[in-house]
Amino acid sequence: MLETFLLDLGVPPADIPPTAHRRATLLRTKLDRMRALLLLDNASDAQQVRPLLPGGSGCLVIITSRRRLSSLAVREGARCVTVPSFTSDEAVTLLREAIGTERVNSEPTAAHEIARLCAHLPLAVRVAAERISAHPHVTLDELARELSAIDKRLDVLSQEDEAVRAVFSWSYRALGDDAAGLFRLLGLHPGDRFGSDIAAALCGIESRSAMPLLRQLSAVRLVDEVGQDRFRQHDLLKAYSVELVRTEESEDQRTAAVARLVDWYLHTAYRANHALAPQRRDPELDPPADGVPSSPAGFTYEQALMWCEAELPNLVATTRLAHHSGLHKQAWQLPVGLWNYLFLRKPWTAWITSHTIALAAVEASGDVFGRAWVLNNLAHAHRERQEYDLANRELAEALTLRRQIGDETGQAWTLTGSGYLAAELGRRDKAVKLFSEAVELFRGVGDRHGEAIASASLGEAMRRSGRDAEALHHLSRALEIMRSTADRYGEGFTLTKLGTTLHDLGRYQEALSQFDLALKTRRQVGDRWGEAETLVSHGHTLNALGDRQEAQVSWRKALAILDELDDPRANEVRNYLHDMPAPRSHEPDGPAVSTGSSDQV
Repeated sequence: MLETFLLDLGVPPADIPPTAHRRATLLRTKLDRMRALLLLDNASDAQQVRPLLPGGSGCLVIITSRRRLSSLAVREGARCVTVPSFTSDEAVTLLREAIGTERVNSEPTAAHEIARLCAHLPLAVRVAAERISAHPHVTLDELARELSAIDKRLDVLSQEDEAVRAVFSWSYRALGDDAAGLFRLLGLHPGDRFGSDIAAALCGIESRSAMPLLRQLSAVRLVDEVGQDRFRQHDLLKAYSVELVRTEESEDQRTAAVARLVDWYLHTAYRANHALAPQRRDPELDPPADGVPSSPAGFTYEQALMWCEAELPNLVATTRLAHHSGLHKQAWQLPVGLWNYLFLRKPWTAWITSHTIALAAVEASGDVFGRAWVLNNLAHAHRERQEYDLANRELAEALTLRRQIGDETGQAWTLTGSGYLAAELGRRDKAVKLFSEAVELFRGVGDRHGEAIASASLGEAMRRSGRDAEALHHLSRALEIMRSTADRYGEGFTLTKLGTTLHDLGRYQEALSQFDLALKTRRQVGDRWGEAETLVSHGHTLNALGDRQEAQVSWRKALAILDELDDPRANEVRNYLHDMPAPRSHEPDGPAVSTGSSDQV
């Protein structure tokens, strides 16, 4: 929801922070000094809407909910208004507005009976009105009797549930077989929003055939169209779909639909992430299940980034669905296949949550190969969150597993990850040793991309050990490979390390040139964390040149990004600004934000 608000306010997708806390902060900033009305419809609880509340006095917020959100009144000073159910006359007025005054006035008794059978609920009345509009030559009395008969066939829960389910059933029973089948299968989709591709995967048809079915559902208010090829279901309708798919679809049909859905997400995620880093080697996928529609072909970089941003909540939910459905291989491959996006954008919660589910999946299946991949990815997240003991245990186990199965490429990536950890802990000689081993392994298996990453990291480790000439050699070699393989992410990383090495050699103007190139590259690929890293290094060099004011500007920009990302390293940059050291010609340990790679290890 926060993402939707920010997009509506004109924030580019690449500039939307990955965490809910930072998104809420940005939303409040955007709404500050604005006069705006926010309507938050159908809130599940106070916690869901609290991050959306603006701080400025010029904004009015209206929240609707089927629950009384008393805590908002206590803590936020909100005014709670209890809206009673429609009276019979009010429900008939809504019906009159929807289907026409003449038709209602000609059969007032039947109109009131339809309102009663809808329990006078606006949503139920509105759905019933769509059904009535579709039968202009049938009397309201006949339609009321039909609705009453359906009502008697349904299980009775409460008056409200009975009415809503009765009206939904009325519209559902009037659908054609294909549209009704789609409505049922939507109960299997674990996310909030979906498009025609997801609908097609559930049904085992092509996307072009799914859109007319979605239009049919939208026409009778069984789904809401919320954007271009983007739909959602009201939670009551979602619950009804779940009920129907459990009672009207066989277990085999449900299993097949889930397999198609999971495989569509899996193969599409791999295509999108390949567009983000085509030089990266991914685990091989099995062919998709029968009936899976074609994934979008020809993602551009920008399209791939936007797709991952939009689908991230669904991708995490689908990972959980795959695991719970016994699709354990897909459950670990899906988050692993998102690596390029996760490492680029740093959505910590989604990164760690999806891989924790993946770890449970490989434990359930005993998949050693998959377990090693997942442990490495988790180790990166935990290292970047400065949970070093946990990262160390994960890397150690991953290396043991990869040695057991003879996965030399995997071993090289694990050694690289262990090198980053050693560097961050100040163990410089160990970092040099680990990166050197990784370079040799990558060369042995012919992985030039991996060799470039490990070489750049080796160069940075040597710089930290005072071996600047050797550092320049390895960094230059890495940059050459990265440019030949079009690894723009790795290029930005390496240019920053080259600039820092030149800074250490006192070649400040050359260092600034490398930082300028790195900033341009990292901004082009949407690498916000990398941009912050480069800005920190840039600030050190400006400070060494005596330009304290511009150094502060650079560090403040870096701090803003790191705060957006909820990155713990923001405190180090904050200290730079607080202390504002005197100009100095040498920063032996380089910038505070100093380690990271462009690929999975």
